[in-house]
Amino acid sequence: MSSTSAPAPAAPVLDLSVLGPRHEAPPASPAVELTEVAAGYGRTRVLSGLSLTVERGELVGIVGPSGSGKSTLLRLLTAGADLHHGRVAVLGAPVRRRPPARVGYVPQLDNVERNFPLRVLEVVLLGDTASSRRLPWFTRAERDRARDLLDRLGLDGLHHRRLAELSGGQQQRAFVARALFRRSELLLLDEPTSGVDPTTRADVLAVLAGLHRAGLTVLLTTHDLNAVAAHLPRVVGLHGRITADGPPGEVLTPEVLASTYGGRMRVLHDRGRIVVVDAAPTGLGPHALDAAPVGSHQRVRSGDGIAS
Repeated sequence: MSSTSAPAPAAPVLDLSVLGPRHEAPPASPAVELTEVAAGYGRTRVLSGLSLTVERGELVGIVGPSGSGKSTLLRLLTAGADLHHGRVAVLGAPVRRRPPARVGYVPQLDNVERNFPLRVLEVVLLGDTASSRRLPWFTRAERDRARDLLDRLGLDGLHHRRLAELSGGQQQRAFVARALFRRSELLLLDEPTSGVDPTTRADVLAVLAGLHRAGLTVLLTTHDLNAVAAHLPRVVGLHGRITADGPPGEVLTPEVLASTYGGRMRVLHDRGRIVVVDAAPTGLGPHALDAAPVGSHQRVRSGDGIAS
């Protein structure tokens, strides 16, 4: 794991009025509420005993090794995984067989066919797949709203470029605009900084910081403990079940990381920054990342926002 991090540039507060009227659910209802959830695919169980609440307006990162259930958790919130037991509610409504309204999902860039011959504006417009649409074409108002979203995310002048012509960071912002075009109040991102360079990563983090400051609820998964997780106000460790939940200083500890990742890690503190490094630089050994016993669920208070 990298021992350095590139700080995200300051992000302006974005005006989310462009998303349209807010959801009518009671303000007291959480954005996400999971109660004693077991879930997976068919008979295969990936998550067990999962209870998690994300309040509206929070920015939360999910960390854990490959196969720990991070992507499954996001798919569960969009009706893309099978609920075996428990209760799942998003924006105050139970999630059943259809994806909930007002939720935007941004997949990993590695899982997206970026060479598909679509222009950036078309990518955003096609984010609205609501069955309630009455017209087979997009109205001028919808096109204007899509352009406005792209401009607010720093993609002005690129509306008619092909998606493949954009940089990785620009493509990621285009997919964020696509998710927001659904008038989302909850934004889910699966590894939004995976496989990008430090400059692009900082660019993506700046966009997420701006959305968070504007009041949008953001839930993301990440493998990057140093450059991403250490800068989030709240981090949740996951290894089939929740291993810890709280600010980075309470979650990114050797004990919690051993419980979450199944291997020893060192945690350093450098002028206020948290740096996670492998305990054995020459290699963790063939069994170091085998599943370890999951630790107790630690819930601690939230910290401050993304560092700018």
